[in-house]
Amino acid sequence: MRRYALRRLSFLPLIMVVVSIITFVLLRVLPGDPAAIMAGQNARPEDIQAIRDELGLERPIAVQYLDWMADVARGDFGRTYWSGKTVRDEVIRRFPASAEIVFLSLVVSVSVGVTFGIASAVYRNSPLDYFVRLFAVLGQSIPEFFLLVLLIIVPSILWNYSPPIGGYVALWDDPVRHIRLLGPPALILGFGGAAGMMRLVRTTMLEVLRSDYVRTAYAKGLRKRTVILTHAFRNTLTPLVTVVGSAFLAIFGGSVIAERIMNIDGTVNFLLVSIMQRDFPVVQFLVIYTATIVVLANLVVDLSYAWLDPRVKYR
Repeated sequence: MRRYALRRLSFLPLIMVVVSIITFVLLRVLPGDPAAIMAGQNARPEDIQAIRDELGLERPIAVQYLDWMADVARGDFGRTYWSGKTVRDEVIRRFPASAEIVFLSLVVSVSVGVTFGIASAVYRNSPLDYFVRLFAVLGQSIPEFFLLVLLIIVPSILWNYSPPIGGYVALWDDPVRHIRLLGPPALILGFGGAAGMMRLVRTTMLEVLRSDYVRTAYAKGLRKRTVILTHAFRNTLTPLVTVVGSAFLAIFGGSVIAERIMNIDGTVNFLLVSIMQRDFPVVQFLVIYTATIVVLANLVVDLSYAWLDPRVKYR
């Protein structure tokens, strides 16, 4: 398995180079001039040209790319066009907000999806089972951005309450505002991921509960709790890991909507704003960062198969 992991990781630099080239070229050939945006609507052509010269945008694209890659190799990811601060510092400052949203959403997704999926399978055709199945269908049908908007509008109409919008505050600085700011997007994204997980866990558990070894475990006099959690649930882990990996990537992508609607000062919102402002250094770095996260997440999911199921062998 170690050899397989190293072989997969050896492709990571090549993937990053390909992604960086595509991103770098597309940013410069697509419509939208960062110099014109920075100069403003009433800027003179010579002012725009001066900004382009200052940013080095008049040089050939190949030269710009090679210079940028040389800086990246030294750990220098450039400076933002708008604030002049280093891209690395700006991303690090915003990273906790995005990481916490993804982490909390994944915790909600796994805990709710697994718990109610098992309960739905164990108490099949009960009111609980019907509720879980209805919730799963609704969770996969209703867009997350719509639920987020409702979560802001409905409490403000009914109870005169609205969650804080914008910025970010650390948990240790203001716990109440922190929870009010990150709680709604984490819950919405988490429940959206839990919907698909419930259906998978329920279907897999129903198949496992009909198997011979589960009936044998009951015949030996084992408690129902032990049979379900120790014997039956273990065999649902392999397909569950696949769904958890997919849920992580879906939550990672869905955080774009959450951060934008709540105007949270996170890396994903920073990427979206930078795309609109044509802030090339920020977009280049964050696209590579996102591609790295996706590749590593898929690798972790693949390696977990061998850890959960000894029959899976990688060479």
